[in-house]
Amino acid sequence: MDPLEQQIRDAFALIPFGDSGQNLLESDKVFSLEVIGNRAEVLLVIDHEHESFTNGLTQGIEAALKGCDGIDEVGINVVATFEEAQKTLAAHEHHHHGHEHGHAHPHAHDHAHAHPHAPAPQKRSYLGEYGQVVLVASGKGGVGKSTTAVNLALSLVALGKKVSLLDADIYGPSLPTMMGSRGEFSEVVGQQLMPISRHGIEFMSMGNLIDESEAVVWRGPMAHQVIEQMLRDTQWPGGDYMIIDLPPGTGDVQITLAQMTEASGAVIVCTPQDVALLDARKAVKMFEKVNIPILGMVENMSSFICPHCSKETPIFSKGGAQTESKEQGYAFLGSVPIELAVRLGGDEGQPVVVSAPQSAAAKAYRNIAAKLVEVLAEED
Repeated sequence: MDPLEQQIRDAFALIPFGDSGQNLLESDKVFSLEVIGNRAEVLLVIDHEHESFTNGLTQGIEAALKGCDGIDEVGINVVATFEEAQKTLAAHEHHHHGHEHGHAHPHAHDHAHAHPHAPAPQKRSYLGEYGQVVLVASGKGGVGKSTTAVNLALSLVALGKKVSLLDADIYGPSLPTMMGSRGEFSEVVGQQLMPISRHGIEFMSMGNLIDESEAVVWRGPMAHQVIEQMLRDTQWPGGDYMIIDLPPGTGDVQITLAQMTEASGAVIVCTPQDVALLDARKAVKMFEKVNIPILGMVENMSSFICPHCSKETPIFSKGGAQTESKEQGYAFLGSVPIELAVRLGGDEGQPVVVSAPQSAAAKAYRNIAAKLVEVLAEED
């Protein structure tokens, strides 16, 4: 993250969003921010429910930005909906096409959650060569979503399915580490990207397209374009399942994939404690708004299994996701314990389903895969 962006983020974190108890960053109302020379252009999405906050908010933003290095002028545009913001930004970029734009700074993330009246997206036909397209999601980071996506995919392979894997977490791709392809770049043959193959799976990740030391700092439209390129320009082999590892939270990438694929449904990964379940509910609501079915919930880190005595300890509580899925009427796909083998396998590029197939975690992932196959068969 460059110093100017860090300054802006720090400044925005100090601006209260009215009397909501949130700051500007937490409110997710900044759709885009661009610095052109000594001028900052801000696009806010503030719905009618919160329009009384607008005056105080714009004054705070102007003062904060003028306190940042090199910014002397500030322009602020406020619209009421995500759709208006997209149109405004597109018109702005068309107007400035061909000019140098300077530093681009991203967006707020939770568009679907912030704008409950957004229309259902028009879907395209990418990944039509797969029988099922399954999105693996979480309401927050750090709950083991990517680990679940990788081991779920490998467990489906163990069931005799032909599986591919897409790492759609473009800001923090972890598949290269987990699949043992760090430092390896996807080849370009003709006009197509070639997926990388490991453990019987073809996969694509942003981490295999750019150097892992590079920071990805993009607005929503840029993220949209990159995801579309990976969907459209990769020579996917087709098969029974495409597993897509989403970024945590609810935002642009999730909406893009809802628009561009005929997703069979989403698997929600969370940990048992209440704070994780609250965020998982947000992810569920987002998928409901874009008409993607919830296939079920997975409870990760449900208990710790001691590698010495095999005693089970529910460090983060246990059973929260199972209770939540029952209350919401969704399938509970299973729970996965904390085991050292899971971490070691992920770090070494040998996921636990491959490296320790007899471990409790590997067995749990295989059971989850079998349950997912059942749920999808019922959906069909």
